[in-house]
Amino acid sequence: MADSNIGRVETVTIRRALPTEFDTVGELTARAYLAGGHIAPDNTHYLPVLRDAADRAAKAELLVAARGEEVCGTVTVARHGGEYTELARPGDLEFRMLAVAPEAAGDGIGRALVGRVLDLAGSEGWERVVLYSDSSMAVAHGLYRRMGFHRVPEDDWQPVPGVCLLAFALRIRR
Repeated sequence: MADSNIGRVETVTIRRALPTEFDTVGELTARAYLAGGHIAPDNTHYLPVLRDAADRAAKAELLVAARGEEVCGTVTVARHGGEYTELARPGDLEFRMLAVAPEAAGDGIGRALVGRVLDLAGSEGWERVVLYSDSSMAVAHGLYRRMGFHRVPEDDWQPVPGVCLLAFALRIRR
């Protein structure tokens, strides 16, 4: 049987989001969280935060994964002391709001984005990469474990009743 994809290579580029992409990135993030069942459609607190990619780009580093011109994933990189850190201590780089377009799930986009965060951490001399992940995000937890992250249960956090955020960390080897 012939494979119609032979010879077709889709390259994913990880780069900073462009200002013209902020609305797209915000909607992609919200769509991914909604499709995964990680946030309710009527959530008036966090859904607007997920959609506000411009704020993330202004106060942290907003990265996207793109196939050609199509944005298919995003992650926010927050350095210790920045407004978007929740868990980071001195020496820690934190990432937040990792999101992959539902139609690109399983394509390695999340792995590529986390890999870029790890590359940044190594090149900038950070000691650890840390993150919080909602307890419902089992697929993401599996990715983090496969990439070497371990749970840090003593840092778990419940920002509002019914929302349990699990802490993960990875020591950067130099």
